[in-house]
Amino acid sequence: MSQNENKRAFIEWLMQHYRHANPSVNYLLKYIASQPNLLNRIEFSENCKYAPRGLYISYYRNSDQPFVYYKDQLSYTLSEQAFHDLRMSGRLDEPVYYIELNIPNLYQELMKFDVFEENPFTPQENNQAGLDEYLFEMSFQAKMTELQAGINRALEANNFEEVDYLLKQIEDLSKDRENQGWSHED
Repeated sequence: MSQNENKRAFIEWLMQHYRHANPSVNYLLKYIASQPNLLNRIEFSENCKYAPRGLYISYYRNSDQPFVYYKDQLSYTLSEQAFHDLRMSGRLDEPVYYIELNIPNLYQELMKFDVFEENPFTPQENNQAGLDEYLFEMSFQAKMTELQAGINRALEANNFEEVDYLLKQIEDLSKDRENQGWSHED
């Protein structure tokens, strides 16, 4: 699969699994997916606010900023501004648009579709924070999977003390995740 096909497949997956509260954001993503020249100039990344052009899209209902378009150090909260600029930009020499999403398990999904790109505009100290968050999330997911499998085994064996013990570990692990400030749960 080409990189553009991967990006298109990722956008289609995103739109199947998540609907943004603002319909114009959904239309914007559909538009991006339908434009091969535009797909060449988008990257799914992080810290889009540092790039010359960036789109931040959050799918959480309680988000303070569900959509932000960054353009030359300015920010806009209307997706129509980004849509207008994307439609008017047709030249291949125009800046790349960095799209940052706020969804559960973002890094896993980006890696699965092979569409994550480092944002070269991110200050160096933020790169380590992103890597730390990714590694923490991977460790968290592995531990949760292991604990859930343990609960299943304990239930099959009617060992309810073990179930209680494992549920407490899941609770503690979830609290640790929240204390890290990296929990993306509502």
